[in-house]
Amino acid sequence: MTRPRGPRGGDGGQGGDGSDGAVPRQRTGQGGSSASISESHQMITQAATAGRPGNSASRNSGPAGATPRNGEPAGTNPRDGESPQTPETDSPPPLPQNDATLKKDDPQTLEQIEAARVRVRQRLQELSDEAWDHVDTNRDSILAQEGYQRQREKMIEGGMREEVADLVVERTAMGTEAHRHLDNSVTNEAATMLPPETGFRLRSEVGFDADGVETSRVKDQEFRPDVILERQYQPSADDKAEWEVAHAYDLKTGLKTGIAPGWATRVTEALNLPNRPEELRPTQRPLSTD
Repeated sequence: MTRPRGPRGGDGGQGGDGSDGAVPRQRTGQGGSSASISESHQMITQAATAGRPGNSASRNSGPAGATPRNGEPAGTNPRDGESPQTPETDSPPPLPQNDATLKKDDPQTLEQIEAARVRVRQRLQELSDEAWDHVDTNRDSILAQEGYQRQREKMIEGGMREEVADLVVERTAMGTEAHRHLDNSVTNEAATMLPPETGFRLRSEVGFDADGVETSRVKDQEFRPDVILERQYQPSADDKAEWEVAHAYDLKTGLKTGIAPGWATRVTEALNLPNRPEELRPTQRPLSTD
């Protein structure tokens, strides 16, 4: 199998050195890519927009068996859906308390949805940072995986220059594995962040069709937020309590774009959300202002 390579050299690169605008990491090693800026940006954009249901292109081109991502090409409004940062305090925000007998648009419900968002905001940011730390620390072993190496070889066989293929595969692999790490972390900590008695819960990588109906069939999925906040509701006294989506989050690790406005609108309308989807962005990956 081809020796793993990265865009900065034959050993997979050192990554996190700030050459692409990310917050520098204290790592050794230098080097540069000979790929043109325009060609590199074009290939990264194509890789980043692959595989999300609802797109004409494939956004997630990770190794075989990787869960496809969904949504739409990244947009031009990086602040879309962002919420103001909650000041750090010595004690955590109070637990929310949902009333399942009230409708989603009831003022009391809206207040508790906001309380739930505030409650989990800091921890979701920490988990996003941890996800990027994980892929940054394990960059070489991730790129050495057979699926990513096979992907790189196919690109080169198709006529792509090696340095461009290295760059595309690295960006794709890092983003895919960061999402996978966040998915696992949220699943493991969901009940701790929002205990069941609050009437709220967090879930990750839940797919929905165009009408906002949850579906596990990937081909039927129109969009799939990385994390959703749900609340219990009871249509009537005779009905069993059900769950409905109250807020959505999407992890963004690219330096050029944030949540696409069109995708945010589609998710907001299909799920009848009181607020637009919120962006989760690792602190190490600030959005470029260039």
